[in-house]
Amino acid sequence: MSFTLYDGTIVPLKSLLTTLSHILHQAEKLPNADTLLEARLRDDMHPLPDQVRLATQFSEAIVARLTGRDPVMFENDLTSFERFYERIDSVLQSINGADKEVVNSRGDVAAPTFLGPGKTVDMSAAVFVHSIALPNIYFHVVTAYGILRKEGVPLGKGDYYLGFFPQTTRELGVDGGSSE
Repeated sequence: MSFTLYDGTIVPLKSLLTTLSHILHQAEKLPNADTLLEARLRDDMHPLPDQVRLATQFSEAIVARLTGRDPVMFENDLTSFERFYERIDSVLQSINGADKEVVNSRGDVAAPTFLGPGKTVDMSAAVFVHSIALPNIYFHVVTAYGILRKEGVPLGKGDYYLGFFPQTTRELGVDGGSSE
């Protein structure tokens, strides 16, 4: 069995958003959870809600591109943990609905791709996903993790890995407490 575009895109998207949801649930347990909505790693970086917004918007862009539809453009309305989960669940629903055959057939399909103000180029779906969208999603999920760690949420490496292999982390007794 060969590794497919679906395996390299849809599967990690599910993992990334599962991890994002998990670390947000851990954060919400803190008594001061509402203050986390303004938290950021540095003054010149986006706060937590924007990390969720960007991770989910890039995820939606991948699913749309790989299934041949226009992406849903979400409102910038992530003002609570409840809204975080609604957004993540909405995108996960789209991801879970992606047909494997359709995804695997669209890797070479080129489309105009926005690279910045005044810069649009034709790019295949596979190149878009692997050189732009997935790196951005990993960045924003890891940045959300970093923000939460900085703010005192008791997260460890196991919490990050939970979305990638949840059965294994539970079987191994990984509780997320390692701060490696």
